[in-house]
Amino acid sequence: MLSTPVYPSRPKASVLSFNKSTVVVWVAISLIVVETFSGALRFYFDQAGLSALMYMPKAACVAMFALELHSMKGSRGLWLGLLLLVLSALLAMLHGAAPNNVAFTLFNFGPLLFGLVCSDHLLHRRRLFCWAVSLCLLFSLIGVLADKFTTLPWKGYSYFLNGQELSANTTWAADEVDRLAGFARVSNVLSIIIAVHTLYLVMFVRSKILLSIIGMISLYGIVLTTSKAPAMAFLLTLLLLFVLNLHWTSRLLMIVTVLIGLALPIVSLLHDFDPNGVTHPGGFASFYDRLVNTWPNAFNAVNDAHWSITGAGFGLFGSSVALFPVVGAERMIGSDSSAVYLWALFGLGGLVLYVMQIPMLFKLIRSPDPMSRALLAISFCIIMIGWTTDMFEVATANLFLGLAVGRALSAKLLATPARAEDVRDSREAPASTDHLPDMT
Repeated sequence: MLSTPVYPSRPKASVLSFNKSTVVVWVAISLIVVETFSGALRFYFDQAGLSALMYMPKAACVAMFALELHSMKGSRGLWLGLLLLVLSALLAMLHGAAPNNVAFTLFNFGPLLFGLVCSDHLLHRRRLFCWAVSLCLLFSLIGVLADKFTTLPWKGYSYFLNGQELSANTTWAADEVDRLAGFARVSNVLSIIIAVHTLYLVMFVRSKILLSIIGMISLYGIVLTTSKAPAMAFLLTLLLLFVLNLHWTSRLLMIVTVLIGLALPIVSLLHDFDPNGVTHPGGFASFYDRLVNTWPNAFNAVNDAHWSITGAGFGLFGSSVALFPVVGAERMIGSDSSAVYLWALFGLGGLVLYVMQIPMLFKLIRSPDPMSRALLAISFCIIMIGWTTDMFEVATANLFLGLAVGRALSAKLLATPARAEDVRDSREAPASTDHLPDMT
């Protein structure tokens, strides 16, 4: 008697077949491609008078988020969170923010919101998305090498859009070493792109040799950008992958990682660090500068305005204030900390959101499927980089963090929690690899 497969095979969809999942995956691909080549594209688009095209992928993310909200059946928690987001935006306007500030912040958060509501659709076209990520990683590595050995035409280029001067590529150095940005806009964004794309791919690669080669090459590419936090986070995340099956150890590491992100800014407020340490040469001068200046200044800016409980509001902190200045909020342009960034926007609610990353990680680790594990690794890495970076200003990080939150909240994942014995059985049984893209 013929046995019936548990998961019946379905005909493979054409790359150009049109449905909602196809639209979602191409929006996501357009975003990661534009972010990968952001420096070069800004240069050539400005030369052609088409600078506004750079913002089409983010606009598409916001549009897809709005369209998906119209038809999706979200949980009460999701709708409550969106309501609070609207109230926070109104609060920002009461504090003096203009509609432009709110709109630009929504624009920045667009990839996160898009990933949050569209994560399930990407599962249907993960093969195509995986190849797009692979190509973006390849060109990111080529770009950093090209920047090291040649002079790129967009390096240090700036341009004007609607009367605002914008940078296509930031030229700067760390300890007299040029910080390479390749095809991207800024060196630390390039390092984040390399780390995120590599961690996504390693969960789909079956060859251990190929996995090791990709990991080593990517780490070298990150080191070339001289970005210390992404290099450390990437390396520690690779080590985390070896202890995922250790139940308490892996979960303890996740809790500690999130709490460190909260503790570092608090330490900068409680301890009086020597300001002269900022000028000392060495690899930790920038970190010391955050302890002495950046984090205390961000706290004082919000606290002096008496917004410590409610936050400044959605739209009154970060790059939106730098681009559209608000009287009285001149100091609220950045924090170099994801925890401080959320607190500055949403007050105590922002700290709750930050801590909620712990149950998100726990939910992802309970699922043994490659997509959940990939998003788990990426989220862990993003959290660590967020110790010293405003990660919510980085589009690629926002996209994958949104996918992780959406995956953790997915009804499919909630309905099929992975028990320990199920995972053990799945290791002992022959594993089906039909769902994986062939990356070997």
